[in-house]
Amino acid sequence: MAMAMSRNKLLILSFSCVFLGIGILSLIPPSSGIELGEHDKWNHFIAYLILALNWCFINNKRSFFFLGLLICICYGLSLEYLQGFVPGRVPSWLDALANTGAVVTGFLIYSITKTKRG
Repeated sequence: MAMAMSRNKLLILSFSCVFLGIGILSLIPPSSGIELGEHDKWNHFIAYLILALNWCFINNKRSFFFLGLLICICYGLSLEYLQGFVPGRVPSWLDALANTGAVVTGFLIYSITKTKRG
């Protein structure tokens, strides 16, 4: 008999998968043959928006809220920096801006909807 996972465990699993997926896709060399399409900035935005919203739903306490904002932004900036060490990849300030904008948007969406719910 399979045990049902709690909502929080599923959110933690989801956050972990998105976190690792972003890291792997950000640091694989172009020679790997994996293409993510022509909408690079949208890919960044959607991935980091999902990452930020996952964090918000896991840790909805105020102190963890700002920690998550900092962690998600620093993760995006760090991965962009590290791309400079991957053959065939270069860091992009526009990608870093898309990542950061998505994180801030995710946290704002969560804050606004949480305020409206009470």
